[in-house]
Amino acid sequence: MGKVQVLSPTRRDATTWAYVAAGTAVTVIYLVTSSAARYMLPVLVAASVVFAIAWGVTRNRPPSFLPWYLFAAAMAPYAVADAIWGLYQVRDAEVPFPGVADMLYLGSYLLFAAGLVTLARQQSGRLHWAGLLDAGIVTLGFGILSWAFIIAPYLRSELSAWPLAVSIAYPVADLVLLSVAARLMLATGKRTPSFLLCIGWLLVLLAADGLYYGTMATTGTAMAEDVSEVGWMVSSLLLGAAALHPSVGRPAQLSDAKERMPRKRLSILIALILVGPLIMLANVGGIRDQPVNVTVIVGMLATLSLLLVLRIAFLAQYAQSRATEARTQAHYLAASLREQEELQKQLSHQATHDPLTGLANRALLDKRLESVLGRCSAAFPAGLLMLDLDGFKEVNDTLGHPSGDELLVDVARRLTGRVREQDIVARLGGDEFALLVEGVDESALYDYTMRILGAFKDSFILAQGHSVHVTTSIGARSVTRPTTPAEALRDADIALYRAKTAGKNRAAFSESP
Repeated sequence: MGKVQVLSPTRRDATTWAYVAAGTAVTVIYLVTSSAARYMLPVLVAASVVFAIAWGVTRNRPPSFLPWYLFAAAMAPYAVADAIWGLYQVRDAEVPFPGVADMLYLGSYLLFAAGLVTLARQQSGRLHWAGLLDAGIVTLGFGILSWAFIIAPYLRSELSAWPLAVSIAYPVADLVLLSVAARLMLATGKRTPSFLLCIGWLLVLLAADGLYYGTMATTGTAMAEDVSEVGWMVSSLLLGAAALHPSVGRPAQLSDAKERMPRKRLSILIALILVGPLIMLANVGGIRDQPVNVTVIVGMLATLSLLLVLRIAFLAQYAQSRATEARTQAHYLAASLREQEELQKQLSHQATHDPLTGLANRALLDKRLESVLGRCSAAFPAGLLMLDLDGFKEVNDTLGHPSGDELLVDVARRLTGRVREQDIVARLGGDEFALLVEGVDESALYDYTMRILGAFKDSFILAQGHSVHVTTSIGARSVTRPTTPAEALRDADIALYRAKTAGKNRAAFSESP
């Protein structure tokens, strides 16, 4: 069984930069060499891209192979066209225009566009109108420049129909590539190195084309032919490096909010809109004296302004949706806070109240005793009652614990119905209860205690139709001086014991001062 060699990311990066270094060396040789044979060096660079893409796709396995296959297919006729152009230069012969090389170049541009469209669909997914409008504004802005500096001068030239059509086809193809590239750049958020290299390839290619065809259209000759040729070679190297870089296997991340318009992007779009008026004010190439050119530029400006208005409308809609989303989130947050507050209240209530009867528990009673008894005086007395049900055990034994629980709930209801709102009724556990009353002297406490005893005269009717009669024994303590809770509870409990031993269903008062 053969061994499979897997390259580490570091070695893969080294391969990429070795390719770039070799291509850079070839480009430098092109610049410093005066031999006619140098014109074949661009062929070497263009052909190397085909092999670099094939090797990079096989090794790095991008999410989609199709766009890279289209790029490789585009570079093949591109390299052949370079070879045709180079052979004419080597022989110092005039390159036919339009000729086979031009058809191959334009064919490669069509394949480039197809690859970019495929890559854009892979990277940015479904269409987003905001991104398309931004790409349209960028394309129209550069379209005005292309018209003023390339297309309009060609139209004023003496070229016949076929050479004129081919000459204009080049800047039109560049605008198509620019449109797709703009959509790619504006639709992606976090960009991989491979993606940036791919965008660099396209921008350098378009810049070299613009320089070459711009000088050709305005002066009739390519004034910076070597600079443009170096630009084309560099752009090819960037495309090959993009395919070789390991990050080609990772898709670029989509922008999280394509509808937003960052300040930098807005500044660029406004600058592109101002291009047309500036060209008109500068009267580039006497453009104001040519009605057709004025009409075309004004039409493009009107279209560009319409796209900007639509983009602003999308931005306003996005802002409104975000505001609605923010209000919804604020509503949910407020509801969540109310729910949390209610839950905290429930938890606090459960911590201080008996879960069966809803009365205060011993913890809450102790807290209130500490607060009330410490400030008692003859002018502000208080009373503490300890209650124990008589006959509750028989109800539990004969009818069961559910009936006993139901009886306790009814007892709690009767007790709370016979006290004031500010009084505290607590369940201490089992069938034991306690009452803390404020502002009640010894005489009033006696009447209060008798009223509590009277609450047990009537029988309790339970859910199953059982009628049970229970009474209560009460131990009471009047407090007219600062007293500790432990002392008051002890005295009331002693009084309760006396009431129980005296025959039940009665009250006994503490003899403590």
